[in-house]
Amino acid sequence: MLTDWHYPTYQGLVEQIAAVKEQRKALVGEVGNLPETQQELLRLKRDVEVSNQIYTLLLGKTQELDIVRAGTVGNVRIIDYAEVNTSKPVKPKKALIVVMATMLGGMLGVAIVLVQKAMHKGVEDPSEIEALGIPVYASVPHSEHQDKLAGFNKGRKSKAAKAKSILATDNPADLAVEALRSLRTSLHFAMMEAKNNVIAISGPSPGVGKSFISVNLAVVLAQSGKKVLIVDADMRKGYLQTQFNIEAAEGLSDYLSGRLNLRQVTKATKVEGLSVITRGQIPPNPSELLMHSNFSKFIAELSTAYDLVIIDTPPILAVTDPAIVSAHAGTTLLVTRFGQNHLREIELTRNRFEQNGIDIKGVVFNGVLKKASNAYGYYGYYNYEYKSDA
Repeated sequence: MLTDWHYPTYQGLVEQIAAVKEQRKALVGEVGNLPETQQELLRLKRDVEVSNQIYTLLLGKTQELDIVRAGTVGNVRIIDYAEVNTSKPVKPKKALIVVMATMLGGMLGVAIVLVQKAMHKGVEDPSEIEALGIPVYASVPHSEHQDKLAGFNKGRKSKAAKAKSILATDNPADLAVEALRSLRTSLHFAMMEAKNNVIAISGPSPGVGKSFISVNLAVVLAQSGKKVLIVDADMRKGYLQTQFNIEAAEGLSDYLSGRLNLRQVTKATKVEGLSVITRGQIPPNPSELLMHSNFSKFIAELSTAYDLVIIDTPPILAVTDPAIVSAHAGTTLLVTRFGQNHLREIELTRNRFEQNGIDIKGVVFNGVLKKASNAYGYYGYYNYEYKSDA
């Protein structure tokens, strides 16, 4: 018995029916998706309408601005046309620029120096020096009378003017001179165990007043009845001859070089009991002269001939001469200046001496100003001392 599928016609019909069912299924799916497509179409239509409205609005505003701009009348008018004088062209005034630049540069330089000086003040309290382990033997007040003497010397270059520049003889009642009298007393006890009666005086740097201290201390010692000699061992820039109004042609360098003897280089002064040996002719080798055996002989002769010998030496941080001289002296004093020398500078000075086996006996704190609170005691005491007999 044959089944239905054995007939070709029947088989074709079955396949057609299956194809129609697939088409029907596809059409049913497309019909189901129509609502979502319509929603997307509506949203896109709304966006297009809104964009068209915005575009139309902006276009209208642009046209309005164009109309306003076209109808605006400007308020700028040309009063005069620019004219250029080509016969006298404008050029930089070089002379004026140079003068102004020089003035401004100078003022700026001065300002920088003042600021640096204000920021880097030196020692103003002697206790800071004593904290280094060096005793301060005396604090010498700043002398206004000495300033007047120095100004007098600058105004008149005569020898007579220079001879009056010793404060201890010109104004014995000055506070600075009284401080040196106090130093004289301190030295009397400090030198009891010294190897000789020679005092070497130096300073860390130039301008501290070591020559001022040396000369006036020598005068004060001579006024106490001592036989005193002051020696200018600064054979480079010494100027003690101007203090005593004598010639510097014959002095220490001449003795050390063997050209003159001690009597020939020693000069008397107007101060009773005080003699001076100036620097002499400036030699090419001061340090070598001081290291010669003649200097040891020189010190030995002076030590026996005088009660006290004061040797004014150059700044220790500049040259080695002070160390050479101090090696022969029984006492070494260091002069520092109020507000000028820093603790580091003083410490370097002490180290320089110690490296040469020299012990600084004490410090003379020079140029103390009245404004310094630590100086009140000195000024107050000395003023009271002199005014009490009035």
